[in-house]
Amino acid sequence: MSDRQPSRTGNLVAAFATVGACDIAFGLTLQLMPLLLEREGWPAWAIGLNVAMGPIGILMAGPFLPRLLSGFGTKRASYVLIAVLMLSLLAISVAPFWMWFPLRFIFGLATSALFTVSETWVLTFATRENRGRIMGLYTSMLSVTFAAGPLILPWTGLDGFLPWGIGIACIVVSVLPLAFVTINDEDFRDEGGSFFGFVRKAPMLLFAVAAATLFDNVLISFFTIYGMRSGLSLETASLMLGFGIIGNVLMFYPLGWLADHWSRRGVMLASASVTVVLSLSLLVIINHWIAWPLMMLLTGSAFGVYVVALATMGDRFSGADLIAGAAAIAAMWGLGGLLGPPIAGLAIDMFGIGAMPVTLAAFYVLLLVGLVASGGRLVREAAVG
Repeated sequence: MSDRQPSRTGNLVAAFATVGACDIAFGLTLQLMPLLLEREGWPAWAIGLNVAMGPIGILMAGPFLPRLLSGFGTKRASYVLIAVLMLSLLAISVAPFWMWFPLRFIFGLATSALFTVSETWVLTFATRENRGRIMGLYTSMLSVTFAAGPLILPWTGLDGFLPWGIGIACIVVSVLPLAFVTINDEDFRDEGGSFFGFVRKAPMLLFAVAAATLFDNVLISFFTIYGMRSGLSLETASLMLGFGIIGNVLMFYPLGWLADHWSRRGVMLASASVTVVLSLSLLVIINHWIAWPLMMLLTGSAFGVYVVALATMGDRFSGADLIAGAAAIAAMWGLGGLLGPPIAGLAIDMFGIGAMPVTLAAFYVLLLVGLVASGGRLVREAAVG
């Protein structure tokens, strides 16, 4: 075991660096494209449709990724996917605005596939003893790199090729650490893995991921509006949301440590329960100073279920099944992006702005009901050993 450890560590660092560099470009484009469309006078519904093209691509890619990646090879596929991301972003930077819709769809497809590969690698390189902590570090890294993207815009501005060039450069740089990943793709070439087969084996695991993705999309879309309608200034509401996002970075590793040393199931149940309580507390504490630390705890607990779901998937699945699981998790992110904001928007229109935190809590109440009904099992016992 000791002679393999340096290889595991090196592979983990390389996999982290590859997807982290691309993630900066993802965060940059998610902010840059709507701002440019709005400046050009495009209506809000068209901007929303353009944003939705990414999640649609992610969702549609899911069922096809396990067979494609296991047959083509994950490392070879990564080189192709990075090339597709680079070329599609270059095309977006020079194409007319109407072309951004199909190009963003392609960008979403490639994004889904690359994250599927990276999660598969990280889960494979981690061990059962440290998988919770490794996935905590992985999700923390993604939070930091994704947030770094929008921070580039105040420096570059919206005009010219510079912001696009930085995004493309980040994608190009991701090829360098990729060269240091050593993986035996024969381990992923068995015929057992399929997208819908994984859904049948681990419905509650995917439900937990879906709760986190729905929470993420609703919080980012509506928290600032909720804060302003509750009496906060735009600046204060935005800063509070950013303060909450910091909770992701700070709490993922401790939650992963708990999952490794205490109980995966216990962390899942505790995280979901705390999320329900803290979401509902926003109804009464939003104008109090205590809302600031509670926002950090809220976002951390909400994504605690995601960290545990990833660690559990790595514990229970391997090979082609692991690729299928990572593809299914990527599809849950697409589903959350498509369904979360419309669900919350409809609830707010019907019941007022107070429906926003109630909607956040409702996602995790449903998760807790499902966990209780399944006996706390994220994976069906009969499905895997």
